[in-house]
Amino acid sequence: MDKRVALSLIASLLLTAIPLSIVAEKSTIYLEHSNTLSFDQDRLPDCQILTGDVQFRHEEALMYCDSAHFYSKSNSLHAFSNVRMIQGDSIRIYGDKLYYDGNTKFARLRNNIKMENGQATLFTDSFNYDRKTDIGYYFDHGTIVDNSNTLKSINGKYYSKSRIAIFQYNVSLENKDMRLQSDTLIYNTNTHIANIVGPSEIFFDDAWITSSNGWYDTDKEYSELYDRSLIQDYEKHNLTADTINYNRMAGIAEGFSNVVMNDSVDKIVLTGGYSYYNEKVDSAYVIKLATLIAYETESTDSTFVTADTLFYTKKDSVTYLKGYYNVQAWSPDFQGIADSVFYCTKDSIGRMFGTPVTWQGKNQSTGDSILVFSTNGEIDRIETIGSAFMFMRNDTLYNQISGKKITCYIDSGELKKIFVDGNALSVYFAEEERDSTATPSDTVNYVGVNRSESSEMTIYVDENNKPKRIILTPASSGTLYTPAQIGNKEITRLKGLLDCFTLKPLDKFDIYNPKDKSKLKAAEEAKPKHKRKKR
Repeated sequence: MDKRVALSLIASLLLTAIPLSIVAEKSTIYLEHSNTLSFDQDRLPDCQILTGDVQFRHEEALMYCDSAHFYSKSNSLHAFSNVRMIQGDSIRIYGDKLYYDGNTKFARLRNNIKMENGQATLFTDSFNYDRKTDIGYYFDHGTIVDNSNTLKSINGKYYSKSRIAIFQYNVSLENKDMRLQSDTLIYNTNTHIANIVGPSEIFFDDAWITSSNGWYDTDKEYSELYDRSLIQDYEKHNLTADTINYNRMAGIAEGFSNVVMNDSVDKIVLTGGYSYYNEKVDSAYVIKLATLIAYETESTDSTFVTADTLFYTKKDSVTYLKGYYNVQAWSPDFQGIADSVFYCTKDSIGRMFGTPVTWQGKNQSTGDSILVFSTNGEIDRIETIGSAFMFMRNDTLYNQISGKKITCYIDSGELKKIFVDGNALSVYFAEEERDSTATPSDTVNYVGVNRSESSEMTIYVDENNKPKRIILTPASSGTLYTPAQIGNKEITRLKGLLDCFTLKPLDKFDIYNPKDKSKLKAAEEAKPKHKRKKR
């Protein structure tokens, strides 16, 4: 044989022999102690029958029992009665029966299983433990108890090194403060944090959470919830958002993106891009396209109000709502803008401040402040206070009213009566009476312009939104000007007339478009300032 071929063959044999010898090495189970040892080759061939204080060792694992069948050839054993398995310094497993395979390092324990790992203890009747991966499984109901929580499920997997447990089917996590029910849950027995990975509910004494994605720290009572999770309380408040941070201990819930807060008692919804809610004082604020929606179950009509910031507070069953800066409101029968708004359910009055303007159909009101009164969601009265001005558009003309205070009385969304209190002024374009054959498209003929002044004034409005009767106090004056004066603005325009219809919100979506109030602000600045009297 060629010398080089011979050397190559030897080297090849040596190289293949090394891994073969390693594979051939076995991790042997050693019998450490037994009171008796016997054999029964007919019934249990190749089996050592052991009884009394039996002890085995396999690597760093120790196994104890009252009796056992030991199969040295297959490197396996069956242990019976008072079974105890100790894995290093951290794992202790107890049960009635054990089958252990030393080659695969896989243990099967049955009946009255208890596994201890630090401060966590598992109870079940069927438990498999893989020593190679330090992973345990149960599949016929199990309970894990630590110093904070008790967890139950049908199936479970426990990672002893990381202290992570995965629960499936009829999962329940309980402590003195809450109860969590889920289909799937991941729990860390070291940090006591539960990861929600399936449809779940968390119940407290006064509220509950619905979520399918997030986590809850059971020690700190803090959670982060995703994917349109929901927090509800038993007073019919709820919060939904793309993401919710909930500090149960502090009573603080923050909503991020597509926030919806609902008070179904008062039929109020708050929406926006961010919300902050303090459940201990029942107060909240919303920003980022903050919107208030007031709805009635009996009606399809809702009122939409937006502001830079909306505040919500409930105290003694009374709800207070405040909106600050760039306030806009829209409903089918009413629209308005202001710098700020305040509403209270006790009196059902909406108070508008900061160059407020309201519209109803072709009517517009402006003043220092405007109060909107409602009953069962329907507006029944509007009061404009301080530099009060109202006009009713009639084609290109304006029927106008001004005074210290103007009160509009409304029924079923229709203006019925106007009362002006203090320095009442009016401009009214008197129309020629039309016969019964006239249509709305026919040309309107005017007989003159009526300009009146009184301390008080009452105006009754017809179904066409036009004055049909005006009542003045005895100490009053009025002049009817000829039609030739209709174009004379000195006569036909009261001081303070400012048409702001271009600022009127067109629908519930237009309220988010900024409105230029510069003309309103300029008119406000031009008003004479009243000096306080010195005392």
